[in-house]
Amino acid sequence: MKIRRPALYGASAMLVLTAGCSSEPSLREQYPVQWKTCDDLFGVKNMTDVRDMFGDDQEILNRPITVDEMANGLKREARERYDQVRGFDDYDVCHLDGRSVFWAAVGWSARSLKQVSDPSGRWHPVGPDAFVNGGIYGGGSTVAVFRCEVAGAAKGRQVQILLEVSLNDVGIPKSTDEFEAQLVAKLAQSVRDAVGCVNRPEIPEGLSPTKA
Repeated sequence: MKIRRPALYGASAMLVLTAGCSSEPSLREQYPVQWKTCDDLFGVKNMTDVRDMFGDDQEILNRPITVDEMANGLKREARERYDQVRGFDDYDVCHLDGRSVFWAAVGWSARSLKQVSDPSGRWHPVGPDAFVNGGIYGGGSTVAVFRCEVAGAAKGRQVQILLEVSLNDVGIPKSTDEFEAQLVAKLAQSVRDAVGCVNRPEIPEGLSPTKA
C-alpha cells in the first residue's frame, strides 16, 4: 500500500515570528509551549547547549504543540482506520531559526521495515529495534526509525509500525556528529516513552551501531 504523506504538520498555519532574542529566558517567555516541548523531547541540558551554539539571534517557527498532543495524535492514527487520501501527519515539534537551523519533526514513517532493514541500502541498524539514515552516517538531516506497537490498535489495523524522527541542524557551529547522534537518540527515546510503545523498542544512547 502506498502511503501518502501530507505537508509537514502545521505548515499551512501562520508561522509564529518575533524579533531575535538574546537569552534563553527570553525564548521561554515568548514561546513558553514550544520551548517546553523542545526541553521535554531533547532534555534541558541539550537544549541549553543548542541555544548556546546558535548565538543570540533566534526565533521559533513551529506552532505551539505539547508532547501530549503529539503523542495523542500518533496513537490516534495507529488506532483508527488508515485514510489513504489524508496519509499520515508529520508533527513539527521544535523549529529554531536564526543564523543556523534546528528543525525536528516526528511522524509515522512512509518506509517499510523491509526497506530500512535491507543491508544493501543506506539505513544503518542501531541496536535491535532502530535504524538511522543520513547525518552521522553522511548526508544532510539525520532520520531514525524504530518499531512501535500502540496499545489499543486492533490486530492488523496498525498500518505502519515504524515511528520516524528527524533532525536537521544546518550550520550550527561547534556541533559534532556525536552531539547530533545524542540529540536524535534522546528525541527517539522521548517519543517512544510519550507514545508508550508496548514493545518497548531499544534505542541506544548515541545511536551506537549494531556490531556484526
